[in-house]
Amino acid sequence: MKKKTTAMVMASLMALTSITSAFACTGTIVGSDWTDDGSTIVARTEDISGNHAKNYIVHPRTTYKAGEMFKDVSTGFTYPQPSVAYQYTSVPDTDIQADGYYGEIGFNEYGVSVDATVSASANEKAQAADPYVEDGLREADIVDVILPRVKSAREGVNLVVDILNEKGAAEGNIFTISDKDEVWYIEIYTGHRFAAYKVPDNAVAVFPNCFMLGYVDLNNAESYVASKDLIEFAKQNGIYQEYNGKFHAALSYSEPISGGNRDRVWAGQNFLGHAVDYDAPVFDLFFTPDDGEKISVKDVMELQRYRNEGTEKTPEKDSSVRTIGTERSAEAHIVQFKDEYPKELGGLLWMTMGNPEHSVYLPSFGNINDTADAYQVEAIDYDADSAYWKFRSLSAVAELNREMYGAGVRAYWDAYEDALIAKQEQVDAEVVALMAKNEDKAADYTTELAETIANDAMSKADLMFSELMGYIAKNKTTDAFVPSVMAEFEAKEESTETVPATEVAPAETTATTETAAEATTEAAPATEAAAK
Repeated sequence: MKKKTTAMVMASLMALTSITSAFACTGTIVGSDWTDDGSTIVARTEDISGNHAKNYIVHPRTTYKAGEMFKDVSTGFTYPQPSVAYQYTSVPDTDIQADGYYGEIGFNEYGVSVDATVSASANEKAQAADPYVEDGLREADIVDVILPRVKSAREGVNLVVDILNEKGAAEGNIFTISDKDEVWYIEIYTGHRFAAYKVPDNAVAVFPNCFMLGYVDLNNAESYVASKDLIEFAKQNGIYQEYNGKFHAALSYSEPISGGNRDRVWAGQNFLGHAVDYDAPVFDLFFTPDDGEKISVKDVMELQRYRNEGTEKTPEKDSSVRTIGTERSAEAHIVQFKDEYPKELGGLLWMTMGNPEHSVYLPSFGNINDTADAYQVEAIDYDADSAYWKFRSLSAVAELNREMYGAGVRAYWDAYEDALIAKQEQVDAEVVALMAKNEDKAADYTTELAETIANDAMSKADLMFSELMGYIAKNKTTDAFVPSVMAEFEAKEESTETVPATEVAPAETTATTETAAEATTEAAPATEAAAK
């Protein structure tokens, strides 16, 4: 009876906090010159709805027979399966039969990552001249078509070009294909017009649901890949626009920038240190922080939670403002590529299920061969065993009163993330050393490590949810909610202890699955010994 009652309560909460919008994601890129640790960061929020269950899974390497096809269940888009499909991870919708996979973010076994998409749309004239193709490539397909087939980011871009030339696009999209050497930013404008740009190390970008790429140099094949007639097509169809004397792709092909998109570009650039006027006639896609201050992975986490605090453009002051941090987030993620990572390791994925404002970013490497069981629970509706619903349910309740309910939840997850980030440099060294000895055992180790962290965080989410529901039910206090688990971090602050070291570094062992499991015992904040 108790479980049934909780499910009914959560169903009601989800209905209240769910606002479906296909055009609602925000992407971020931070080149290695501008990160505090020299990593390259690619990130995005998936803002479709607060009631949109997701999974996190590993697709094993698979062989296909000649003639077998990938098929989009909604549009009829098809593409031949490769004879060998590479292993890859993804974060698909739980209900893939409803409207397709929507794999969103993942790595393959060759260290390639696809982050797709930030939806966008071309202007009416552009669409009339080159309409979208009903059974063309769309967001739901991109991760699951590209990752099993490519060994580098550039191969991925070339595959996208081949598909668009052959099949066309069903919708406008912005997405990235990356590896440790290159990050490609791609805009698909119309049915057959597109442009891709290799992002330099000294660039930073925040992009909402509108095209922003400016000049496209069709003679620079090293940095640009685009439709051969991108500029001429624009001229022929009366959409050609220049800015500062040069062709501007976004001004030519995009819809006029909406208020919600302007809100997020302005907020994101200012948050990351680049002062820009809200009413700027044109926003540059790429910028650099004015003060020269480097950007950390924690900064990007906070950007994805940002609700314009400290400005006049908060949702509380103006309900029409569209902030980067939103209850619409089904998940949010940050990918880090680091120089020391072998290509086959891929990168580090920090991901939160549900709205990141009251959820937690958990790390996993690109070479994992499995995920925690709770990530794989296929529950479209509330299910206490599902990772998505564990984190989303806690967020939904916390959002009902940010001051009284949410502040304590956010403070705990903030400390939890800080502990994980502080530990990551040591974990990186262990994993890199183990990769040099045995890649299969390294994958077993990183898999167990990620599962240990995820399971621990989920146990904390369950506890906080239970305590918060009890706190609300009592309704007899003017004191804000403080989760009991917060005491473990407060105790650490009062002591001289530091983040606990891994008991036995994998590189110093034979690295069997058993020793890897032992080594992960202290790798994540645990109930008994979490540290900051």
